[in-house]
Formats: sequence, C-alpha cells, structure tokens
Amino acid sequence: MRKIIFTYMCAILLIAVAAVAVIIVLGLDGAAAMGAPLPRFLPLSLLCVAAIIYAAFVLSRLLAARIAAPLNSLDAQDEDSNIYDELTPLAQNLARWRRETATRLSALQQRADTVQAITGHMKEGLILVDQKGLILSANRSALDIFSVADATDKNLLQLCRDMKLWQKMRRCLNGAGTQMQFEREGRAYNIYLNPVYYGETAGGAIILFLDVTEIQRAEQQRREFSANVSHELKTPLTTISALAEIIGSGMAQDEDVRGFAHKINTQARRLIDIIEDVIRLSQFDEGGLRKEFTSFSLRGLCGAVISGLQDKAREKEVALEVCAGPDLQLTANELMIDEMIFNLIENGIKYNVAGGKVTVSWQQADDLVKISVADTGVGIAAGHLPHVFERFYRVDKSRSQKTGGTGLGLSIVKHIAEHHKGRVEIESVENLGTTINCLIINQ
Repeated sequence: MRKIIFTYMCAILLIAVAAVAVIIVLGLDGAAAMGAPLPRFLPLSLLCVAAIIYAAFVLSRLLAARIAAPLNSLDAQDEDSNIYDELTPLAQNLARWRRETATRLSALQQRADTVQAITGHMKEGLILVDQKGLILSANRSALDIFSVADATDKNLLQLCRDMKLWQKMRRCLNGAGTQMQFEREGRAYNIYLNPVYYGETAGGAIILFLDVTEIQRAEQQRREFSANVSHELKTPLTTISALAEIIGSGMAQDEDVRGFAHKINTQARRLIDIIEDVIRLSQFDEGGLRKEFTSFSLRGLCGAVISGLQDKAREKEVALEVCAGPDLQLTANELMIDEMIFNLIENGIKYNVAGGKVTVSWQQADDLVKISVADTGVGIAAGHLPHVFERFYRVDKSRSQKTGGTGLGLSIVKHIAEHHKGRVEIESVENLGTTINCLIINQ
C-alpha cells in the first residue's frame, strides 16, 4: 500500500512542478516579447492551477479505487491474507475474533437447543416472565393450557383473566416463591412460582404448571372405592350377623332355621364374590397378571359358557344362542376371555325380561376381533352409559340388590379387554336392550 501511495504522490508532484514551470516560462516569454507586465498572464496561471486540481482529483479517485479493491476482497476468516503488510495484524485479529465469536455462538445455540428440546417435550407447562410480567418464553404444554399459538411478549393477564394467579406472580416477582391450585377447562393444575435473581434483585419468574387431574381423579376413585367396598361388605355381614344372632338366641323356630341357613349361605356367597372381584381388580391394577396366551376355539368357549348358564336363563325365561359365522381360533388368555363372556352373558340374563334373548357373536378384521353380547332387556339410559364400567356403579341399585350383582363385573370386563390391548364399547336403548362389544387383539 505504501508503494501505491508513493507512486501516485510522485505523479501528482511531477504534474504540479511541470505546470508551474510552463506557467513561468510562458509568462516570462510573453512579457518580454510584448513588453507587458507579468500579471496579464494571470488567467493562464489560473487555468494551469485548475488543470492541476482536476488532475489531482482524477488521480485521487484512481488511488482510492486501487487501495479499496484489495480491501473489498479481504477474507476475514483467513489469517494469512497478505493484501497489505500494514493490515496483516488487523486481518489476524479479525479472523481470531470471528472464530471465538462463532465458537461462543455455537455453544450458546447448543445450550438453547438443549433447553428447547427439554422444555418442548415436558408434559408440565413452563412459562418465563420478566420483571414487568411480560412472557419471555412458554413451552408447548403451557401454550396448550391457554389454547394459544404464541405468548411471547404478552402479559400473563392476556392469557388468563385470573387475578389470583396475577397476584401470585407479582408476589413472586417481589422475591417470594409461592404456589397455588388452578383449574382451566376441566383440568386441575398445581402451579409453582419461583423468582429468578440477577444478583440481589429478582429480575423475573419461572412458572411451572403440573397437571394433577388424573391424580385427583384417582384419589377420588380410591375414596369412592373404599366407601363402596365398605358398604357392599357391610350389607351381607349385617344380614349374616342378624340371622346368626336369632338362631343362636334360640328365638328361631326349627322350621325357620333351614331358611335362615339358606339366607346366611347366600349372603356369605355374595361376600366371597365381592372379595374375589376386588382381588381380581387389584391384580389388574398392580399389573401382576401374566399374559399366558393359548390358542382355542371361540365357538367352543362360548358354547361352554352358555351351557353353564342355562339354568339361570331358564329361571328368567331367557333364550341363549350363538349367532356367528365360521369358528374363530383365538389366541388369548382363555380363562380371562371365559370370565369376560360369562360376565356379559350373566348380565344379559339378569337385566332381561321374560321371553327375552341373549345373543353372542363375533367378527374378525385382520388381528382385531370383536366379540359382541346383545340382549333384549331393560336397556340403559344414555346418561348412565359413560359410567357403567366404573367400579360399583349401578344404574338401578334396587334392581342390582335383587339380582345379587357385585357391581364389579363390567369393570373386570373392561380390564380384561385392555389386558388384550383392546377396548369395550356399549350401545343401549331403554326398554329395547343393550349390546356390549369387546374389541381385542388376536395374538
């Protein structure tokens, strides 16, 4: 670069010297020849000066272009760029700073991606707010809670008009961690608010939403189950105790003892059924049942179940039949499928009418098998259908007491279907009948 500047400066000086020399020579010669004073040649002098200035302007532009051209092609990533010796240290520093900046940005990006990956897959909602309460970041779960696509730079009150939550957040921004319970669109959440400190000052807050809906439902079901079991056990035990006390006191006549003994036996049998069903459900809940699958004839199994229930069906004047096409070789837990079909047919008999019918059928599509049990009984009102598979749920408690059901049969049926990677569906119309479809996977 020094050579270029030196060359152009020398050229400008030579031009200037030449122009001055020309002016002096022409001026002196003209003055001597014409006998005029030197100032008359001032216009010529000014013309020469203008020519010098113009030449200097042109040369300066050429000089600037020559100097800037290599600088425009300078590669800041290349420490060995040797455009000008004077700029080599600058190029080296630029390259080093660029590498360091790229390394830091890459590390920051990796951290950001890691945080984004973690928070993006969290089931818990996570919101970060600044000191003013504006949302800096919100993960997908948090956005789903408030049914919005983006919450950045929005105020928390814009997402939720809950003054209690707003007050808790303001308290947190003042440096006091807190928590609260929150409900939205049928879901229950525990919210934990913790301040984020910058030195000694709280500069923001982290708000964590934990969905506890299922936990609360499970707790409610546990309480209801305990209460129902206590009630169901208490009723037959009270009957047994009263009858035994009458017999033991000698108040019962000899001809009544046999009837009392029959009632005691019936209630004892009911106790055993309830206990066995409770134990069965506990095994499903704990996942302690092994998948002992075997291959068997579905028609043969249904025939055996119907044969075992014929006496009950005759007492109720209900017809039992299998209405299906070709036999199906089913690979499943045979004892469970036997219990499932037994419970469904027995329910169809209990809640049927005289002259009614219970029909068993099945269909297969690829690996999915649908076993259907339909009856022409009393049916179930639409409002009860979502609850019939709950434990101890009874549509008509007085009728259930008379039929002797435990209230756990359909719940067991549901668990058996789920044990076979399937589900249960129900269709029913009051006074017309009920159809229960068990869809299971043929292993």
